[in-house]
Amino acid sequence: VTTRAIKYMLYGMRNQLFWDGNKRTSLISANKILIQNGKGILMVQDKHLKEFSQLLTQYYDTNQSEKIEEFLYNHCIFGIDE
Repeated sequence: VTTRAIKYMLYGMRNQLFWDGNKRTSLISANKILIQNGKGILMVQDKHLKEFSQLLTQYYDTNQSEKIEEFLYNHCIFGIDE
C-alpha cells in the first residue's frame, strides 16, 4: 500500500494531471490511500525539502523513480511503527 501511494503521488506530480496544484493534490491523494489503509501519512519535513526537490527534479528529467521512492519511504512516512 505504501509503495502504491508513493508511486501514485509521483505519477500525478510528473504527469501534471491538473491545471494547477499537482504536487499538493497528488500528496493529498497519496495520504488518502495511506490513511484509508492504516499506513500513516506522507509528509516532507522542512529539513528534507531541499533533497526532496532535487530528487523530484531528477525524477521529472529522467522518469527514474527509484531514488525518490526510497527517499520518501525512508524519510517521509509517519504514524506507523514497522
